[in-house]
Amino acid sequence: MTTESVPTGLWSADDVEELTEMLAARRSRLWQLTQPADLAAWVFADPEPAPLDSAPAALDGHWADGLDEPQRAAWALAGWVARMTVPDAAPTAGRHWLLSRVNEGHGPLLRLTVGVLETLGVYESGEEVWLRVAGAPVVHAMDAGAADLEEWGRRGIDMQEDRTKTLAEEKLLLTCPDIDTALWLLRQPPVMAAARMLNAWVAAGPFPFQSRYRAEVAGRAWQAAETLLAGAPPAETGARGFDREYAGPAVPADLPAQRSFDAAAYRAGVSEHDRLCRALINHLTAEGVRVGAGLHGVPVDLAWRDADGRQFIAEVKSLVGDNEIEQLRLGLGQVLEYRHRLAARGVVATPVLFVSRCTDRSWPAICRDNGVILLQGQGDSEWMAALTKVHRPGAAPIRPSSPD
Repeated sequence: MTTESVPTGLWSADDVEELTEMLAARRSRLWQLTQPADLAAWVFADPEPAPLDSAPAALDGHWADGLDEPQRAAWALAGWVARMTVPDAAPTAGRHWLLSRVNEGHGPLLRLTVGVLETLGVYESGEEVWLRVAGAPVVHAMDAGAADLEEWGRRGIDMQEDRTKTLAEEKLLLTCPDIDTALWLLRQPPVMAAARMLNAWVAAGPFPFQSRYRAEVAGRAWQAAETLLAGAPPAETGARGFDREYAGPAVPADLPAQRSFDAAAYRAGVSEHDRLCRALINHLTAEGVRVGAGLHGVPVDLAWRDADGRQFIAEVKSLVGDNEIEQLRLGLGQVLEYRHRLAARGVVATPVLFVSRCTDRSWPAICRDNGVILLQGQGDSEWMAALTKVHRPGAAPIRPSSPD
């Protein structure tokens, strides 16, 4: 845990300094392992998990022995949260935090206790997850437009002011209907910072529960978390210019049978979308550029950084039949929305609209006027030239061009 990385986006050096002062006011045995300034910088840094090879305990057998699928998912989430949000998690296990398995409400519950506070509960049935976090980072993100509460509501996430005695007026209780929703929520940078901030505070306080610590429980969850860290770990969200490796979409075998729904056209559109994505990925890969999907929780189709470190995002639109104008309009709106959402997170990105074709000669000018690069599926010889002509934010606006 170091202070080498400077906070970016929503957080500033002032945030680190303020939290450092708060933590430094606490006398704690935690300072034998780290210092308040290092801990404060860790709270706001890009999420990174504690490494596997420092697990709190060795296990006899495999961590998943005797667990069904929902239980495996619950143990994985509990271990992931511990490794991502508890400061210096491995050396402080049993000294500043514990993971316990108890029976409550819906059945067996995995509960993370840090200091004197229970900060996470995951039912093994997968039916509910609750999380206590510091309120300040979430409120700040709301004010900056970086937390979409309408989306939280659509996903069934409930947010209430938490009234447990510790920091009674400064923390929130977030409840999710299932494990996938909890993972989605925790991967939002403000929520991760909020979880880390609360755990940093309580980990520096007293820990009266040493006698309840079971190393094998923490060790099992620690190992289980690797199922979530494999592939594209949340720790690298945005670090390479994208969240995850691109994967082609799956088309359900059974599609709706309404008369207004054209299953053949839908499948053709999905196939064309995937073809376009892979064509651009292959083209950029040949230029030495790695391409993935998603960026800082924003669901962009493709994302990458060029050799100069400039961030690009692309909305890909397949054109099947006579839907060209509809798709162009939809794609432009989406990529402008994504650019705005990333800007609210402090990420400057150049938007690209990538379509199968464009026969309306007004559209290149429409895109230029909005600072968007328009690429067409059949013009790969022109892609790199177009991508190097980046319209930088703050530059003089491009005047509308007259259609030919």
